[in-house]
Amino acid sequence: MSQPDPFDTGIQARTKLYAYLDHSELGSAEALCQSLLETQAGDPELLYLSGVVAHKSGRPDAAIQRFHQAISRAPTLESRAAALIGLGKSYWMLEQLEQARDAFEAARKLQPEQVSLWVSLGAVHTSLGNPLAAQACFERAHMLDPNEPDALTGLGLCLMEFGRYAEARESLDQVLQRFPAHAEAEQALGTLDRITGRFEDAEKRLFALLTQHPDRMGYGDLASIRIFETLDDPRLRLLEGRFQSLPQAETPEVVRIDLLFALARAYDDLGRSEEAFRLLEEASRLKRRHFRFDVASEETRMQRIAGIFTHEFIERGRLDHDSASPQPIFIVGLPRSGSTLLEHILSAHPDITATGEPTILPRLAIGLGASWGQLPGFPDTLPEDRMRLDLQNLRLQYFREIETLTGYRPAGIFTDKLLGNFLFIGIIRMAFPDARIVHMQRHPLDQALSAYRQLFTQGHAYTYDLDEFGRYYKAYRGLMTDWHKVAHEAIYDLTYESLVRNPESEIRKLLGFLGLPFVPECLATQAIDRPVHTASAIQVRERINQEAIGRWQRYRTQLEPLREMLEQWIPAEPN
Repeated sequence: MSQPDPFDTGIQARTKLYAYLDHSELGSAEALCQSLLETQAGDPELLYLSGVVAHKSGRPDAAIQRFHQAISRAPTLESRAAALIGLGKSYWMLEQLEQARDAFEAARKLQPEQVSLWVSLGAVHTSLGNPLAAQACFERAHMLDPNEPDALTGLGLCLMEFGRYAEARESLDQVLQRFPAHAEAEQALGTLDRITGRFEDAEKRLFALLTQHPDRMGYGDLASIRIFETLDDPRLRLLEGRFQSLPQAETPEVVRIDLLFALARAYDDLGRSEEAFRLLEEASRLKRRHFRFDVASEETRMQRIAGIFTHEFIERGRLDHDSASPQPIFIVGLPRSGSTLLEHILSAHPDITATGEPTILPRLAIGLGASWGQLPGFPDTLPEDRMRLDLQNLRLQYFREIETLTGYRPAGIFTDKLLGNFLFIGIIRMAFPDARIVHMQRHPLDQALSAYRQLFTQGHAYTYDLDEFGRYYKAYRGLMTDWHKVAHEAIYDLTYESLVRNPESEIRKLLGFLGLPFVPECLATQAIDRPVHTASAIQVRERINQEAIGRWQRYRTQLEPLREMLEQWIPAEPN
């Protein structure tokens, strides 16, 4: 690392600083920044540049602090906007998406014609699960600059979210025709190939992309397409070669994390469990520090929810049954429970439409809760007529947004597989009295291991620390116990193990609960041709099998503390 010259504090030093950033010499850039700030502590340009260095070095908390200082001292609208953009990117790195959105919005008001700002806003809206707002941002960027490839790529991703896959492919192909080396469009097409079941194409595309651009995300997607069976798998050589080069490379931390999770998956497939777990521990440690997450707050939140949504409170505001109304099936639980397989099975039934994982209900429910919570003396002082009016509005808005988002006009029975809706079963029971709730469960240790092995696109911060997973799991199971007390007739518990061991029997019983006849097509999961967006896109297209049961036993020693925490929910092992 180059040592900064303490006497070089003028234009020459700043030129050197920009050069360090251009060449990703982040250690040298940080040292020079700190040296210059010792004598120019309030300099807005240096504060901004030090924020850029911290962000690029994977230290978003430090970056946020520095960008705030730069914003408060910015001498021009242009410099203030630049610092706001840096702030938004750092919040985004921490997955504090609302704060990222607000920072980008503030910058946009200062520079409404800046194309890259509209692209960033579109991307953060995509991550927030709001593709309609994202689409508007990307369209604005495209209007400002029809030659901006990131805007067209973003529009292609939005079309994917809307289920318009042919149009999405056409949009992304158009980008590559005009910009053959555009890596983002190539990666988006790889994602589209995986979603639509074109796995060979996805693998070829991602392998070529990562060979040419080793500092990109995508290793996890490449590793998940098929299992690793031999040591001469070209994907394994690519992963190991990239891993061996990490100490000598200035690799972005998000890419390092992606690579570690991918290589851990490969080693797990090959039976190298100890090596796999060491990589998972390192990857999870790095990923966990990207979140501002407090599991104690989540425990308190679930206790508070249970305290508010008592049987009396639910019945006081519950809407009347309406057999002519659409009937959602909410599939709830924690991730890696088999919910995608269940949705895939149900989608084969002629009377059920699958709508994926819309983020509509949490947004509406949280907004309603915030409104109600402002009332002094809530919940006792909440008038019944207001409850019913608010719930009717929420219900209508939910159905309206389902249609806008998916193109499906709710008219019969449809699934909503956003697992985190377990938090809102009270609202579901009140606003959708005819809805059915399927609680998907799995052996806690298999579920914990599967979640720990997964690098999620967004959220699920508790899955990157096994102790936090245990605490969150206990709180979730406690809340589900309370929901059973107040809404037992609407909730159906289904375990992954029973589903894959006795699929026909379990599917018949579940369909009976849903008031639907059994159809044999539900058993032929390998023949169900539908796009799948989740990490289980490959597995659910196979025949129903039991291969994932008991995988946790490979890691008995590492999972022992968690086993002790969750013992009451762990089924007895057969003799």
